[in-house]
Amino acid sequence: MRCIDWGLALMVIEITKKHIIAAITCLAVGVAVGVGTVMLVNHESKNMSQTETTSAQVKSVEAPRQETSTPTNQANTNSMDVLTYRNARFGFSVRYPSTWVKGQEPTNGDGCIISPQDGTIEVTVSGSNNTLNETTQAAYYRVLNMAKQRGIPGFHTVSDDWYVVTYTDGTFIYYVKGFVGTGSENKLYIKYLQSKKDQYQDVVQQLENGFNHGDLDAGVLAGLESNSDMYSYLSYYHYSLWAAS
Repeated sequence: MRCIDWGLALMVIEITKKHIIAAITCLAVGVAVGVGTVMLVNHESKNMSQTETTSAQVKSVEAPRQETSTPTNQANTNSMDVLTYRNARFGFSVRYPSTWVKGQEPTNGDGCIISPQDGTIEVTVSGSNNTLNETTQAAYYRVLNMAKQRGIPGFHTVSDDWYVVTYTDGTFIYYVKGFVGTGSENKLYIKYLQSKKDQYQDVVQQLENGFNHGDLDAGVLAGLESNSDMYSYLSYYHYSLWAAS
């Protein structure tokens, strides 16, 4: 019979136990790392999901802000139906929103008033004979002085045959554009609430673009087709001569 070397056997057993413990330790560490990785991935996925959900909620809340409503009276003559008023006496014309109301011409037929039903803006187009042979510069300074007397002047400029003067009295804004010739003057006069400035700013520009003057060099008696018109003209003419003297 062979003798068992118990010392060697014990040594082998100790070494085997150490290997087993080391293997178990490595396995435990590996499992812990794996579990930690899975938890980290799940956590990141959850955060990403929450972030996407929050972003979607923010977008859903902010989206309605991009929708803007156009006020009823904020007429855009480029996008809305328009009508054209043509003055038979002086030949000028103006385009205006079809929803607005055009008033009747006076008996002398020198123009009319156009406005929406709520009256927040009023447009007056008119013509007058240049009985005093007024130049564009003279007409410009006459209107500018009137603006200074009635309120605070804003933008104003003058060219060869036209001028623009704007002013405010604190409640209304006034826009005046006149075309001056040797025979007559054609004028666009706009009055609107200062509180509606942002609403009507583009409308005023479009009304200006849609205003076309007539024959400014026609004789001072052009368009006087009745005795009453002739009488009115002669009365004004004599009064003008008296006022200028």
